[in-house]
Amino acid sequence: MSEEGAKLYDEVKEKVETLKDEKSIHRKFADIWRLACIGKYRSFDLRYLYDDTSREYVEKYKPAMIEAKEKFLENIEDYVDQCLNVMEKTNKFKVYYAKTNEEAQEAFMKELGDNKVIYKSKSLEAKDAGIIDALKENNIEIKETDLGDVLCQLLEYESPSFTLGPGIQFTEEEIVAKIKERYGVELEPKAEKIVKYYRENYRPELLNDVKVSLTSANAISAHDGSIVLIENEGNISVLTRATDKHIVVAGISKIVPDEFDALMVAKLQERITNVDAGYISIISSPSSTSDIQGTRVFGMYGAKEVVVILVDDWRTEAAKENLFYKDMLKCISCKSCDFVCTASRAFGNIYASKYGIGGINIVRDYIHNGIEEAVKDGLFLCTGCENCTNWCPAGVDLAEMIKNLKKIATEKGLCPPTLKKYQEKIIEDKNPFK
Repeated sequence: MSEEGAKLYDEVKEKVETLKDEKSIHRKFADIWRLACIGKYRSFDLRYLYDDTSREYVEKYKPAMIEAKEKFLENIEDYVDQCLNVMEKTNKFKVYYAKTNEEAQEAFMKELGDNKVIYKSKSLEAKDAGIIDALKENNIEIKETDLGDVLCQLLEYESPSFTLGPGIQFTEEEIVAKIKERYGVELEPKAEKIVKYYRENYRPELLNDVKVSLTSANAISAHDGSIVLIENEGNISVLTRATDKHIVVAGISKIVPDEFDALMVAKLQERITNVDAGYISIISSPSSTSDIQGTRVFGMYGAKEVVVILVDDWRTEAAKENLFYKDMLKCISCKSCDFVCTASRAFGNIYASKYGIGGINIVRDYIHNGIEEAVKDGLFLCTGCENCTNWCPAGVDLAEMIKNLKKIATEKGLCPPTLKKYQEKIIEDKNPFK
């Protein structure tokens, strides 16, 4: 084991030790996360919302989803070109094709202009491309709108969390205490009262003061350039309409062959996580009207301008060179692999990277920052159970990607000492138990 490997091993071990402390941030997250995982996993086989279960629904459409994703991968350059053309010529979007993350950051800052505030919904793509870091470096105020992210900002929570429910670890008492401290407002510690407070005090700002907004995309249709967004809170609907400029940052892997595939992505995301997605938006142009003498004028009640930044960076290379993390391009970001992950249940947000919890974000950290970061993220906490691969609705073989990362780490002397001894016993004694 190398010196660097020993250092990384100690870092991970130290974080795991914090799970014994009931007051530690890792323990608090792990406790609530295990309950969430159990509840979600059991609900896959229930019929309390629809005639079919989530499991039945996913299995029904999984072959079609895999086919759509593989079709995109086999023709990635053609679909990207098709999407770019139709977005610009037909949809009247302003489109950037960023070959690198640096180009994406440059395009975003150019479009932000002199604005010092950006309102955003969840956007892993913006974090992935380094845009969030660029905004912070330029002292741009980032105003979250998803309630979970708003609460993370309020409580200054910077540890990895669950992308679809980033505030699940906070108790009502913690939230209202912080609201009182920050705003001098006393609230009854109930979810309904907290939601009512933000609806009454934050919603007017979102409806009237947003100049530039940021979202990602759940899926994008190459056929007609439509952007599909799914949500339950209504914040994305507000951000994409009550704004002057709506900026969409998305990796090219969000592209699927047509609008029906894009809608299928959204519905699979909804059903596999058993979330009531109250709104699905399909954005095909800025707002416009032709009610005056048939003249089309852009910028009626909704966004005056839609800017799309499609980011390539590592994606085309992964597809064309058949790199071991090529399957990342199939991911539809439903996050269901986190619910069934043995390591995630056991270690919570210790098995995570700065991009979020779970194995998929550890692979993401490796792509951007190298194998040492993946090991620090808890790579070797993975048991190899393959639940993630077996349950993925898009056929992503996450287990195989993690296995490849472990191999790379081991070759660099970064595996834990216990595994090294296990390896030596197999090689020398032909018996790991001797």
